[in-house]
Amino acid sequence: MTDLLSLLAFGSEGWGDELLRGFWVTMALALVTAPCALAMSFIIAWGKHARSGWVRALANGYTTVFRSLPEILTLILIYYQLQSLLNGVVGMFIPDASISLNAFAAGVIALTLVFSALGSEVVRTAYHAVGKGQSEAAAALGLHRARAFFLVILPQMWRHAIPAFGNLWLILLKDTSLVSIIAVNDMMRYANMAIATTREPFFFYAVLALIYVALAFISGQVQAVLERRANRNLVGGR
Repeated sequence: MTDLLSLLAFGSEGWGDELLRGFWVTMALALVTAPCALAMSFIIAWGKHARSGWVRALANGYTTVFRSLPEILTLILIYYQLQSLLNGVVGMFIPDASISLNAFAAGVIALTLVFSALGSEVVRTAYHAVGKGQSEAAAALGLHRARAFFLVILPQMWRHAIPAFGNLWLILLKDTSLVSIIAVNDMMRYANMAIATTREPFFFYAVLALIYVALAFISGQVQAVLERRANRNLVGGR
């Protein structure tokens, strides 16, 4: 057991520093993707309620496509094809231009597309849970539509959306491991490198499992705090 734990040592003797760097890359990927996906979720959900038929169709089509595609396929398409598409479009105006898409950026874009499609359904459901009566009451008080949304509707939507967004956050944390296939040096990639060198797959995968379980536990505690804060003004809320 001591020999195995020595594999996690820092420096040239072990893989601890590599796994730590991979951990920060994994967290950075999740923390950059989450707010981007959250913002896109509201935009797509708004599109589903737009007055324009083509905007509604576009928003619903976006959700259908990116909910249907496997995350790994979306990642591969973004990384290998988006760069070619961008170069083709830019090349129409600047013939000698060349755009290189960073693997980390490709991971953020791909995960944002997937989780904004899922998140838009969370936002839509939360909005319906609040009910039209709240919007009508805010309008009766003379509140502008935007002001009514941020002061009246959104706080109530947030209370309904936290559990579902908490689940999406956990899925996002796990799906960050997919970026290892496009050479992003996250925990999974470093673990695979360590396994190839040490021939200890069970040990390093067990370490990764413990890390992901710990992240899930911490995320659950943060979600519980957010839920208590969102419910603190309810009758009987804690």
